[in-house]
Amino acid sequence: MSVPFPQTFQTKDSISLIHLKEIKLLHGLFGVLIILVCLNALAGTVADPDLWGYLAFGRVFWETGRFPYHDLFAYVPTLDVWVYHEWLTGVLLYPVYHALGAPGLQAVKFALGLATVLLTYLTARRRGANFWSALLGLWCIQPLLVTGYSPVRAQLFTYLFFALSLYILEGARLSGRWRSLVVLVVIQIFWCNVHGGFLAGLGLLALYGLGEAISRRPWRPYLLALAAASLMTLINPYGLEYWQYLFRAVTMPRPEVTEWASVLQAWQAGVPRGPIIFFVSLATVAILLAVWAKWREITPALVLGLTLYLGLKHLRHQVFFLLAVGAYLPVLMEALGKRIRSSPPLDSWKLPLGRLVPVALALGGILIYGYKFLSKDPLTLKLPIRPDPSGVAGIHYPVAAVEFLQKNHLSGKILNGFNWGEYLIWSLYPSCRVAMDGRFETVYGDDLCRLHSEFYYGRPGWRKFLEQFPPDFILVDPRSQVYALLKDAPDWLQIYGDAGCALFQPRMATSKLAPFSAGK
Repeated sequence: MSVPFPQTFQTKDSISLIHLKEIKLLHGLFGVLIILVCLNALAGTVADPDLWGYLAFGRVFWETGRFPYHDLFAYVPTLDVWVYHEWLTGVLLYPVYHALGAPGLQAVKFALGLATVLLTYLTARRRGANFWSALLGLWCIQPLLVTGYSPVRAQLFTYLFFALSLYILEGARLSGRWRSLVVLVVIQIFWCNVHGGFLAGLGLLALYGLGEAISRRPWRPYLLALAAASLMTLINPYGLEYWQYLFRAVTMPRPEVTEWASVLQAWQAGVPRGPIIFFVSLATVAILLAVWAKWREITPALVLGLTLYLGLKHLRHQVFFLLAVGAYLPVLMEALGKRIRSSPPLDSWKLPLGRLVPVALALGGILIYGYKFLSKDPLTLKLPIRPDPSGVAGIHYPVAAVEFLQKNHLSGKILNGFNWGEYLIWSLYPSCRVAMDGRFETVYGDDLCRLHSEFYYGRPGWRKFLEQFPPDFILVDPRSQVYALLKDAPDWLQIYGDAGCALFQPRMATSKLAPFSAGK
């Protein structure tokens, strides 16, 4: 849908070419600005712990030429079949990292992120929003791209396909042309193999079928597409066992994993509150806007309502609500803007100086956000080696401890903290194996996960893990509850430590190493 030109720029015969060029210039400048705003939000460089698990799987796949159906990386008992729902992500990312390094992975993230933003914008336009309100929608949702797009996770594919699904579903709903729904069936073959978030695509089809049935509009095409798309998910290396895993994964509690916390739990735990406040504020504005506009579209309202609920229940699901807001609400923002202003935009820009103001604002924004983006060194991947000194929750890596193990040619079984497991797998396999890592429910049983939590959080019975699954080394964060217990344990000796990590070995096995000094 094209943007209507202000009446000031129209004559009885034709529209002034000068004014046309001015509008195109403004569109171009503000388009570049919003791209830079989104790139800046996507420009995180601290590597996500899950990245190393993808790369480790991809390395095994490409270097050995076989598909690992059973876990290779843990020394503890694991599930009979390793149902790795992100396997294809690893197969795709490993060659990129091997050939191009960190810049290649970051480029993949930026491409997927901008494609997702573009699809959200196009959905808003398809629904009748003009250029400015669609851009305003993107501006409103970009802050939480910071948390949703840490480098480089399989969720990036899910966000892209979720946005694509909204675009296709809205096109079919508004036009009554159902053939495009075939795309949503076909993409499930790829989606279900890169990330378990493909359930979001099936959920959208179900919601559209339900919403259109309530609205007394054609609904059967959505359910037919849902049935066909569900069958496509069986095209995976695990068959029906994949769905058995999903049922377990969706229903299991994850009390120690921050991104699975609810908004209330995260607030109480002291998780950085800026994103939480923004999410709740945006949800409040969205509800008030819908009430003001007396919004009567049942199907989009169902999608917004369910994604809002999921975002309140789990932090990791908030991006779905943001994408829905960016797609559905700009048309309501436009209606509100028309109600607020008494004349079309740009009518007061009769003087040359008045026309220069928006150009100056756009150019200033481009310079600011371009500088902010480039100053983040966006093509790098960083591995912080110590906790954030401000106390803000974040990830850091035991880089020096890994180098210590390698330098001293130490190998064996490592009892490690949850967040470091996949980095250890990538860095030390096959000489070392781990006790726990971020693959979590895909590899480890519930009882083992419980025992590991009891150990790491220093709860009563923390020694049970050591007794049942004795390690050769223990690698923990010095801030962890178990660290003080290990320091006082007569059978364990710290052989390396720094501000970010502490490495222990059984006292009987340390004779070949120089005594550790905390000052070193």
